[in-house]
Amino acid sequence: MLLKDVVEEIAEKVPNHLTPQSIIRKVTQVRDRILREFGSALQQAETVCTAIDLKAGQDQYFLPCPAGNVVDVDILIDGDWCRLTLRQFNQDSIKPYYYFQAGVIGLVPTPEEDVTQGLKLFHIPVLPPLTIEDMNRMTGFDPDYDMVLVYGVLRELAPGYDDLYQQLLNDWRTANSGFEKYAVKERW
Repeated sequence: MLLKDVVEEIAEKVPNHLTPQSIIRKVTQVRDRILREFGSALQQAETVCTAIDLKAGQDQYFLPCPAGNVVDVDILIDGDWCRLTLRQFNQDSIKPYYYFQAGVIGLVPTPEEDVTQGLKLFHIPVLPPLTIEDMNRMTGFDPDYDMVLVYGVLRELAPGYDDLYQQLLNDWRTANSGFEKYAVKERW
């Protein structure tokens, strides 16, 4: 479905006085919440790499995504790539490592020299928010299950839509779990 189809479905099922922009904002919130809470481990296969220039004496860098989207962090040390481990506490005996703090990634030890693209963050891509200009585009959600978005918004606007939403969400989760389903059609 195109975004305009999702917006029209919502407006048909629950006539309200919401502007298309408001409905689109709610569709974005539902989409992002579903992907964050129920997205499959297979999403990690769709990672992107963001390279960051290291600066001498600078140990913190802004993240290009939420910390929960980071899958792997590599740093260039003396010409060799080294995978960093995540540590959330000061552990001087274990180096190098990275940590997250208020939207930044911190590195231990602090880089001693400038290195162009010396830090690689592999992360699950962040979908941009939907806008009114996206009405003739896809939603960024599984096109076979866009009705999950419709009922996800409807359940927030009016009572009586939660059961159908849960059913559609479970169908989507089953279809995207990463496990193949086999059915035995014959007996021995």
